[in-house]
Amino acid sequence: DRGLLSLTTRGFIPAAADLTPALERGMPVMLQRPAPLYDQMLKHARREIAPADDLLAVKLDSSAPDERLSRSLPEHFRSGGRHMQAASAGAMSARNLPPLAPSGASVTVLARRRDDRRRGDFRHLLHGPPGLGAEPPQQAGYASSYALVPVATGPSNEEIRELAATFISSHWRGLRQRRQFAQKLRADRAARHIQSSWATALTRIVTKTELHRIQQEERVAYTRLMEDFGQDWFQSKQMRRVEVHISSLTFSETRRQHIESYQALQAAQISRIFRFMDPKRDVIFVAPKQLHEDVLDYYAKIMQFRGIKNPPGRFQVVVPENMHLTHRLSLSQGLLCSPKALKRIKKLVSGRQAYIVPDVVSHTELKVSAALNLPLFGAGPRNMALTASKSNGKKLAQLAELPIGPWAADIYDEDEFFTSLAGLVVKFPHIRTWLFKIDDERDSRGLAYIDVSKIREVSEAVRYSGHVAGHSSSASGGGTAGGGGGGAAEEQNPAAVSRREASEEPALVGSDATEVRHALRRFVPKRACLCNRGAYPDFGAWLAEATRVGCVIQAVPDSILSQTSVHVQIDPDGAVNVLGTSEAVTSQPFVRAASFFPHTRGNWEVLQEVGLRMGHVLAGKGVVGFASVDVVFFENPNFDPMYVEDEDREPTPLMIGGGTPVDPRHLMFSDLRSPSPAMSSDSQDRSPMPISLPESRQADYDLAMQLKDLPPNPKTNSAVSMVLGVSPNVGASPSSHFACWVVDVDARLTDEAASLFPLQFTAQLRLDSSTGHFRLTTAAQAGGSADAPEEDADARIRWALVSRIAAAPGLERMSHQALFQAAKMRGVSYDLFHNIGTIFTFLDVVHSLFSLLTVDRTPEACAKRLASGVSALMEGAAQSSSGKAGAKPKVSAPRDLNPPESDNLLITDVQVALRAVQKRWVEKSRT
Repeated sequence: DRGLLSLTTRGFIPAAADLTPALERGMPVMLQRPAPLYDQMLKHARREIAPADDLLAVKLDSSAPDERLSRSLPEHFRSGGRHMQAASAGAMSARNLPPLAPSGASVTVLARRRDDRRRGDFRHLLHGPPGLGAEPPQQAGYASSYALVPVATGPSNEEIRELAATFISSHWRGLRQRRQFAQKLRADRAARHIQSSWATALTRIVTKTELHRIQQEERVAYTRLMEDFGQDWFQSKQMRRVEVHISSLTFSETRRQHIESYQALQAAQISRIFRFMDPKRDVIFVAPKQLHEDVLDYYAKIMQFRGIKNPPGRFQVVVPENMHLTHRLSLSQGLLCSPKALKRIKKLVSGRQAYIVPDVVSHTELKVSAALNLPLFGAGPRNMALTASKSNGKKLAQLAELPIGPWAADIYDEDEFFTSLAGLVVKFPHIRTWLFKIDDERDSRGLAYIDVSKIREVSEAVRYSGHVAGHSSSASGGGTAGGGGGGAAEEQNPAAVSRREASEEPALVGSDATEVRHALRRFVPKRACLCNRGAYPDFGAWLAEATRVGCVIQAVPDSILSQTSVHVQIDPDGAVNVLGTSEAVTSQPFVRAASFFPHTRGNWEVLQEVGLRMGHVLAGKGVVGFASVDVVFFENPNFDPMYVEDEDREPTPLMIGGGTPVDPRHLMFSDLRSPSPAMSSDSQDRSPMPISLPESRQADYDLAMQLKDLPPNPKTNSAVSMVLGVSPNVGASPSSHFACWVVDVDARLTDEAASLFPLQFTAQLRLDSSTGHFRLTTAAQAGGSADAPEEDADARIRWALVSRIAAAPGLERMSHQALFQAAKMRGVSYDLFHNIGTIFTFLDVVHSLFSLLTVDRTPEACAKRLASGVSALMEGAAQSSSGKAGAKPKVSAPRDLNPPESDNLLITDVQVALRAVQKRWVEKSRT
């Protein structure tokens, strides 16, 4: 009633008056501070939280704390007169407390019990010291502050019991309500969790059912497409057809994250466009990005020089428009997410025979096949797992009855890895080097090896285990007569021992390899050599990935002669064709830097037989498309010259007199009657009924019947049987100087197999199935080899050397035109007239990647030509980096000495491999 607002409302202050100066002085009109809900003296009082049911009975008291305190006093204390209330207010106010009492005086504060304070009935009374009268001692300063208040009588026992019962019941009700509320919360949360989990489960079940239905429909459609594809293959080869090449690297997401230049490598097999060397075959190449116009013009000029008048009409490049969605998107996934690219491919293949040629077959490729309604020229859904693991290579080789070395497969645990390795080391102590491979890795990314002969502790443990095993075997073999007979047989044919032992599992001798296992677990992580430290920096990282996806352990023979590969094509009708062979040129052990076409060391008949056997096994498993089998040739450790002398002699007759001509009339049992009825003369003269076969297989049957009538070639049969063996004795015989092992099977179109297409198209070569060499075609002989005599067969033979895709630092600073000009000035070109020279099979200057193909009359000339081409690229890259015309590149160290920053093959690795090959030929010429 005394504020400025009241004065303004009542008209004492004009409405237009400025009250700002009045508000700036003194205490502010509005204050912001905590509002006291309880008196400071009551801050330690214990209070219970009231349940929510009594909230309507709660009222906020906004009066002053002194007034609330006065109302909390009992009735008899409030009715004691105004002076009692004033005394009580003065005594209870925190602002009017008297000073401390002097010495000799005492103040007694009487308060109720704790239970009474909880009820809010507070009576804090001040009394004088005992023994004094009604008047306190007269002392200056505080004599008037004392007041005598009559002491009120406490509550009765009945009231105390009622209050206690009320207090207990209120507490119990609060506790019960809290428990019920917590139980309701738990029940509500559990119900919500159950509802959400059930909804998620229902969604998952419905999704799985729908996905299963879609997969079944896709499999049924794929089976129907493949059946029609196989039945119509003979007619399809006679008609104009289209191949859709999708070289997608469909790996797991974790694997793709560690591959450098992943998108560029998905276009590495651009050489597939040369598949149209067949005039009835057109090509559609799906690329992850737009190819540079200079690269397309480069390939178009080669095609035009070889008689292709309209190259864009024979091959098309399709780029999915949504490849930019993620940085590591595979080509097949990007194609599925690109409706425009799918529509364009459908339009290009409409009304024509077409099929898809993939790289790695996965479920994504099956979805692409279903989306385009085209069959796959590759593995199907039933055999994807069979062809996607290196562990299955051992099973395939055993089915094809091909020789393999000691091989431990399907390893998925660290303890199992060291146990298997220890068993192999103890069982085959003559093997020095062991090779480790990750199941789903490719090339040399997942390879590691170790030489156990250089670890003294392992060698001593192996000798000790062999000594213990020898004593135990001698003790067990001396008690029986059969043991001596078996040992004699083994001594006569040591090759049979190695073949039998190679087929057994290494876990059989794991109990004798405890010390060896402990030594290997200690030294292998330190001594193992990784072939690609850019992908796996140490053995721990390699082992973690190997145990996650699986790995294999293989023995490496000591005297390796060559690492070869045979490439085959499996048609939908089951026919197997050998496309060619290649030989690896390594920069370091097991790291392929280049490949010779065909192989320079090895046996063609053996490789051809290996390819045909493996192709028939894969065809029996339902695999269609391309496959490559890796074969290593080495000196036979079981070679015995005595076996060679025995084979040179004439064969011994099966029985005495076996060489004498036999007349059926003079046989001992000629007059005996046969229990079967005699054949009539009509049935004897009747010719056998012709076999009815489909048109696609009739030509193969006729060829097989013609080959059956031909006399066998004893030389070919002896070479194959001596190296590969005859079932059940699979392996090299002691009469063979050389032996071979199948070490890997890739049921896909490898980079080496893809290099055959530009080689045969550009150089006009065809494979000679009798010798394995590549010879010039009739058209090439009429044009380019006129200077060579026709009777000289060696003049029509060409050799090729193809480098792997390698990185050349500094190449990204050059343009395609500048690179082509620099290469031409340094002699890197191809002579289309004589079919000799060098071409680019792959080039990507943005990522500094390249691959070269050289063709010449001898392998030595190919190596020199490729070495000069690689040097020219290094000079051009160094010149572009330094900006000087005469700059020469510095010779880099091998890859092991470089920091492992890149997982790609480097140009220095290619140079190291070529120098090693040239050095080998120089030493061979001297000897």
